[in-house]
Amino acid sequence: MVSRVGVAGVLAVFAAGVWLVAAPFALGYQPAGAGWSGATKTDVITGGLLAVAGFAGLFGVAAGRAAELYADARSAASLAGTADRENSGS
Repeated sequence: MVSRVGVAGVLAVFAAGVWLVAAPFALGYQPAGAGWSGATKTDVITGGLLAVAGFAGLFGVAAGRAAELYADARSAASLAGTADRENSGS
């Protein structure tokens, strides 16, 4: 089962990545129009990697949940088929 804690963790990684990409510009330690400083490059690269990892994690969570739903549907269909056979006397 997909854990809410796991989803929250993946969302936190994504949010941290987005913040790291935006921080140099939002906090003003990267002057407008100037070449990127080493700190800006580090923040943007690290943040980009974290954001991509978090986004991929969200797809992984969605795929896991879809697999659970399909397994539940197969199980329910199997149980319904068994009940139909028992009721029809076959």
